[in-house]
Amino acid sequence: MPITTTARDMLQSIEEHLARATASISESQGEIEAMIRYHLGVHAAPPARPLGHSKRVRPLLLLTAHAALGGDWRTALPAAVAIEYVHGFSLIHDDIEDRSPLRRGRASLWAVWGLDRALNAGDALFALAFRVMGDLADHFDARWVVETYQAMTDACIALSAGQDLDLAFEQVENVSIEQYLAMAELKTGALFGAALEVAAILAGHPPSVRDDLRNAGRKLGVLFQILDDFHDLFGREEDLGKPTAQDALRRKKTLPVVLGLSRDREFAEMWRCLRDNQEMLPHLRARLVTDSILREAIAIEERVRAELQNRMERAPFVDAWKPEMLETIHRLVQRRR
Repeated sequence: MPITTTARDMLQSIEEHLARATASISESQGEIEAMIRYHLGVHAAPPARPLGHSKRVRPLLLLTAHAALGGDWRTALPAAVAIEYVHGFSLIHDDIEDRSPLRRGRASLWAVWGLDRALNAGDALFALAFRVMGDLADHFDARWVVETYQAMTDACIALSAGQDLDLAFEQVENVSIEQYLAMAELKTGALFGAALEVAAILAGHPPSVRDDLRNAGRKLGVLFQILDDFHDLFGREEDLGKPTAQDALRRKKTLPVVLGLSRDREFAEMWRCLRDNQEMLPHLRARLVTDSILREAIAIEERVRAELQNRMERAPFVDAWKPEMLETIHRLVQRRR
């Protein structure tokens, strides 16, 4: 199928479908719609060009993969909207669990409406995701729609398990590299995996292809999380939309912290004191830019990157869309540190 659209066209369609699906919430349901619009950055009348509030990376990945696998991306828009809703739901709960007052440079939902109402909006957003998936029945066989529901449900369970591990690790002194990677594959990889798996389901590919792409998406999520970990610790506040090193201050076991705790005794001692003395943060950062720790971090990143590349290269992408698909992946995992 020749490429007649761009990522911008897809993003514009995603914004339009998000606006319509969000507007389907009845006015009798109070401020739920307003809260969801605020959190997602959805406008009643989407601008000619999507705003920079969110990159919509998961729905964009789903649509691009569906086209690259031989499908018509427009018919998969309900699935793309659904995965953005699930992602949005997870961020509402994540902000509450971390007591993070900022999200993308502005007040997070709970900081505006309060914890209880934000939880309620998150639950509504989760339900809305599964309602909008029903629109897939307009274009796809019922069996494929059911399998899409199953894939999304499995991803939500995996996402919740990964989030729980992430929280539990805050109370654990030592976390291994293997434990960190398993957590990231669930917490961040689950929805990336679902995006690629659903794209394959709706394009009519067999279970072997779907499983391989789901696993590729989970590796993509791990790589995305590794890069995000370093970006949070060493990035600029204006890029993050929030103060830097917030994960470290919450004692999250990001990859640089896991490496520091297991490889540097002095870092481990400083880490134990960080909660009571936040002025130690610059010194902690300095301990994590040693050659040995950076080499190991890059080696782990490159191993995951190679696993992802191998899986993507053997995927049955059509020639006309393969460059666009690989470019989408590249944009997601280019180094930001």
